[in-house]
Amino acid sequence: MYNVNLSTYPQPFSCFCLGTASMGSAGLVGEPLDKAFAILDTYYAMGGRFLDTANVYGRWGVDRTNASEIAIGRWLKERQITDMVVTTKACHYMPDAPKISRVTDTDMERDIEESRRSMGMDRLDICLLHRDNEETDIRTIVDFCIRQVDAGKVLRYGFSNYRTDRVKTAIEYMGEDWQKYFVGVSNEWSLAMENAEGYNPPDGMQPVDMDLRQLAAEKGFGIFPFSSAAHGFFAKLQMCGAVYENGCWSGTEEFRGRKEWLTAANGEAYNKLLAESRESGESVNTCSIRYLLKQTNTIPVMSVSRPEQLAELANL
Repeated sequence: MYNVNLSTYPQPFSCFCLGTASMGSAGLVGEPLDKAFAILDTYYAMGGRFLDTANVYGRWGVDRTNASEIAIGRWLKERQITDMVVTTKACHYMPDAPKISRVTDTDMERDIEESRRSMGMDRLDICLLHRDNEETDIRTIVDFCIRQVDAGKVLRYGFSNYRTDRVKTAIEYMGEDWQKYFVGVSNEWSLAMENAEGYNPPDGMQPVDMDLRQLAAEKGFGIFPFSSAAHGFFAKLQMCGAVYENGCWSGTEEFRGRKEWLTAANGEAYNKLLAESRESGESVNTCSIRYLLKQTNTIPVMSVSRPEQLAELANL
């Protein structure tokens, strides 16, 4: 696994980030924690040194806690891991109060303190604000993020699910020292989504649009796209024997992905991925991830449910 250097962070990142949203959602005792440790062990053995979590991950699960962070903290301590870069996220709404924004100075500090305790970190590596509140001036949000960095509680902050114009204004407001504080943006992006003709993510989530890509290339900050394999869109097409030829799809009756994404652009992409897979011996899923790896300053976030699923990414 190769590394990627960004001008906005003092050490290199692994070329893909391991997402941990599902870790701990089924509880933190017995088999669920063993499974989480097995995935983390496999990723680490592959050379992976970049994790993605959030204070809200696990709060929908049976424990109603920040179970993903707790699992990571236990793994770091038990394995005595000291060279892992961990991104966490703060200020997401609570599951039982989705209409109440938590994008505030107080909520960010509360989440950061809990995340630090849960993962056993004196200082968080990266903290992204998980959801935006567009009624709040972005400069106000920047001010309370900078306070956490200056206080030594966070090394870098960034945004998740923020519009490009808000990101641009934030960078301009920070001035010439912005790279000392800001690392990048995590929005939704995949090859399938890019070809989906007008698709917009649901529930206040934001896409990686062309404007964000251009801004990231110009400034040098990172893009950390989630849903980077589009929930296995192309792999599911291959599994059901789908065919795209002469401008038409066939064999998609048993397809369990998003049928509204069966566009001409995705048909052409699918055929290209099939050809790449045959030539390289890699899975269609891996070939679709390679599309993102070729983009400037882009480090996709990949989640798996079993250690075996990481095997196909071992040669990235």
